[in-house]
Amino acid sequence: MSNGELCCPRCGLRVRPPGARSGDWRCRSHGAVAPLRLHAPIEPGQLAGLRAASDAPVWLPWPLPPEWAVTGVALAGDPTRPACASALALTGAAPLGGIAEVVLVAEEIGTGLGAGYAALDKADAGELPARAPDASVRIEGHAAPLWLLPTTADRCCYVGEARGCWLWIVLWPAEAGVLLLEDLVLHDLLDMPAALMPAGPASPYLRPGR
Repeated sequence: MSNGELCCPRCGLRVRPPGARSGDWRCRSHGAVAPLRLHAPIEPGQLAGLRAASDAPVWLPWPLPPEWAVTGVALAGDPTRPACASALALTGAAPLGGIAEVVLVAEEIGTGLGAGYAALDKADAGELPARAPDASVRIEGHAAPLWLLPTTADRCCYVGEARGCWLWIVLWPAEAGVLLLEDLVLHDLLDMPAALMPAGPASPYLRPGR
């Protein structure tokens, strides 16, 4: 996976750049979109550039669960402006055995990035469910509630809000959702020293629409 490749945040297909007929980046399936730049594998030295490239937080569970590593970052938005959405991919040991993949998303409403990972037909989660939350994470000392959304059988998806953005956590396989039963604390990767970040091979789940 090449760094900086541009694709649709909802389906992962290549997007057409602005031209004489349109000032938008366009996907043949979803029309005007905020193009997604894939960065995988990611090197610690790239973090300085990412800090200047994103208005959205890049959520990282810290400390990481044992044997987990960061396996990619994606930023959505016009490449000439700070990103309006981010995704961070992680790979590690699944609590019930085998390997698990996780993507955490922070996005402005209407971007469609979280929905792309969650395999939803719509661009947003819509209204949050009017029921007690199914899980939570801690951000800046406070609990951020999360609700489980229906999706395909190969994954599970939680959604909530943090820092004025949608917060999505999508996990493969579906059984990896038990990770959310642990007391996960999220920090903004852009505020952390690069030396802390254990990096792994590029995640095949970083491109949405898989």
